[in-house]
Amino acid sequence: MEVFLDETGVFRPCAAGEIELATVMGLIIPEIDAQSLRRDYTAFVNGLPREYFQTNEPKGRLFPLEHQRKLISILNAHPGIMLVPVTFNRAISSPFFESWPNALRELLHQEAGKCIHLAMRREVQELAKRCGNLNGEQLARLLAYKVAVQKALDAICLFYHCKKYHSSYSPIRVVFDRTGRANNREELVFKEMMFVWITKNVMTSIKQIHTDSHPFVNLYGTRVDGKRAFDFSKMVRGNFEFRDSKTCWQLQIADALASAWINSVRDQNNTRGFLPLFRRMYRNSSLPKTQPVGLMNVAEVSSQVTAPTSFDIFQRLVAEEPKVLPCLWDG
Repeated sequence: MEVFLDETGVFRPCAAGEIELATVMGLIIPEIDAQSLRRDYTAFVNGLPREYFQTNEPKGRLFPLEHQRKLISILNAHPGIMLVPVTFNRAISSPFFESWPNALRELLHQEAGKCIHLAMRREVQELAKRCGNLNGEQLARLLAYKVAVQKALDAICLFYHCKKYHSSYSPIRVVFDRTGRANNREELVFKEMMFVWITKNVMTSIKQIHTDSHPFVNLYGTRVDGKRAFDFSKMVRGNFEFRDSKTCWQLQIADALASAWINSVRDQNNTRGFLPLFRRMYRNSSLPKTQPVGLMNVAEVSSQVTAPTSFDIFQRLVAEEPKVLPCLWDG
């Protein structure tokens, strides 16, 4: 099983009173569904005009509405493929946002002091130093990617439960679009912070399906306070990859879908004709009807409200929309 992630937009505060967004798009592609999707995507790309390419790579932000709709139609025809969108709300307190890296560095230094083993203490101290050298936008982007990875793993557990996908559970590879040099500071921080940020290995599971004999439970199951949980570290540690989207067709699709997603969410009044794309992308998404946008924010306190009331339109849009799912619930 592979998860591909790309982004669109900037991850820093917008002007007070404005609603601005950025998106990280996750794309789950099981190996057994990859060949047919690649065939359809290649035919789609071969029919694109050259003005939709940049340095010989198709770029989703250059696609007009018609071609974004065509790509989503391809997606809807592949029930084995799922989207994991994370929509980042840029309505953030600027003073808090600017001080976030230093606050995180100090918190990690405190955690390092609690480490019993010297080697671990030094690793956390080095991570604290690297986090302090990042700016707020870099950390916010990494946090959005963390949320997307966590939701993608949850989706694999929940939506790929049937026998068809049992052989796809190991390994689970998570692939990111590389935008800088290999092993840059952001990459190094992300590979370690992923396991610091995620402290509860709880995923959505179905009692009648995820029994002790289920292959996913056999591979990754554990217990936390006597309850079913999953070992996140066992799933993905050592399985993070950074690839160039020029040579990775899956990342190109994630890029195009990220652009289509943010266009549809921004077009709440359908003045540009993009709003209907939201409903069609939702069919393949892992998001529930109660939270169809997958909105997140960075705030000083977790109780702060992050979703504008105008976003209620998306719940109404998908209220009767059927899902395109990899597995039926009876097999």
